[in-house]
Amino acid sequence: MDSLGKLFDSVNSETKAQKKIINENCKDIEMCKNSQKVLDSDLQTVKEISVSLQNSVIDLKARSMHDNLVFTGIQEQKGEDTEQVLQDFLQSKYKLEYRIDFERVHRMGKWNEFSVHPRKIVAKFSYFKDREYIRINAAKRLKGSKVYANEQFPPKIEEKRRKLYPVQRQAKKDNKRVQLVRDVLYIDGKEYTPPESAPSPTPAWNNRTPSDRTPKRVRVSSTPRQYQVGTRRKTDLFRSQISVT
Repeated sequence: MDSLGKLFDSVNSETKAQKKIINENCKDIEMCKNSQKVLDSDLQTVKEISVSLQNSVIDLKARSMHDNLVFTGIQEQKGEDTEQVLQDFLQSKYKLEYRIDFERVHRMGKWNEFSVHPRKIVAKFSYFKDREYIRINAAKRLKGSKVYANEQFPPKIEEKRRKLYPVQRQAKKDNKRVQLVRDVLYIDGKEYTPPESAPSPTPAWNNRTPSDRTPKRVRVSSTPRQYQVGTRRKTDLFRSQISVT
C-alpha cells in the first residue's frame, strides 16, 4: 500500500508540473498571437504607406510631364538639331505666325542607324497654352502625315490608359461624349469603371483522367525485317555448331 501511495503522489506531482508547463505554454502562445496581430497591423500600415508613396511619386512624375508632348513619326537624321526639326515641322503643318518656345526637346533612346522607325521626340513647352493648341489641333493638322502628338505620362498611368483606349473608341462610335483625363475615362459625364477580370478557365489538360490519356506507341525496330531474319538464322547456326563441337 505504501508503494501505491508513493506512486500516486509521484503521478499527482508530475501531473501538476505538466499542468503548470501547459499553462505557461498557453500564455506564451497567446503572447505570440498578440505579437503577430501587432506585426500584421504594422505590415498593413507599411503597405498603405508604400502605396501612398508610390502614388505620390507617380503624381509628381505626371506633374513634371504636364507641359510635354511626344511626337511619333517625324523623320530623323544623324547629328540633327532636334528642336529645329520640330520647330520647322510645326511651322509647316500648323501655319504658325510665331515661333514656339521650348524648354527642352530631345529624341528618346539611343541613335540606331539600322532602325526603320525614327525615334520619338519629347518636347517640353515653355507655355502650356502652346502645348494645348498643338495637341487639340493635332487630329486636323497632322491628318495623313503619319505623325502623332500625344501627352506624356509615367508608365503606370500609360498602362492604364492603353486599357481604356478600346472603350474610348467604341464610345465615340456610339456618339457618346468621351473624355480621358490622365487614367480616368468619362463617358457622358460619368466615370467609367472597368469590369472585374474573370478568373482564367482551368486548362483542359488539367481535367484529363488516366483513361483519357493517349496510349503509348508500340515500339517498332528500325532494322529492316530481312536483316533481322538473317541475323537470327546466323545466330541459330552458330549455336548449333557450338553444340556439335
